[in-house]
Amino acid sequence: MKNLLLLTTALTVGMSLPAKADPAIGFGISFAFGGSGGGVETGLGVRLTSDDEKDSAVATVGIDYMFQSQRWRPTVGVAYLGDNMYVGLDLGFGLNGEGLDFGVGVGAIDTKDKAVAPATTVPGSTVIAQPTTTIVSPP
Repeated sequence: MKNLLLLTTALTVGMSLPAKADPAIGFGISFAFGGSGGGVETGLGVRLTSDDEKDSAVATVGIDYMFQSQRWRPTVGVAYLGDNMYVGLDLGFGLNGEGLDFGVGVGAIDTKDKAVAPATTVPGSTVIAQPTTTIVSPP
């Protein structure tokens, strides 16, 4: 039953991602707060983001391996993509009834620069390049 819920959640989130975006995969460290243990846990995580554009906010799905409790922690959340790095906030849940917890993650991800809109010209118009002149005075 839990596997069906996990699969349904992953498919729903995956289908809600924008169609024109280029998803990216990131790897990093995660800190989880709360849950059934009540303390702070650390782990290694993998994140799939909804886009790979630098300096943007994205949706994420992922999974962490938490060292203290030796458990897998599926996540959904949001992240900011910087220059080949991400900082994210997520909601995680336990597969064995551990409950919900909140997390923060940072890691490496391959980001791309924002796309530049192509220059447009009006049909039938002429583009004239202006030459530049440099005047050098003798010493």
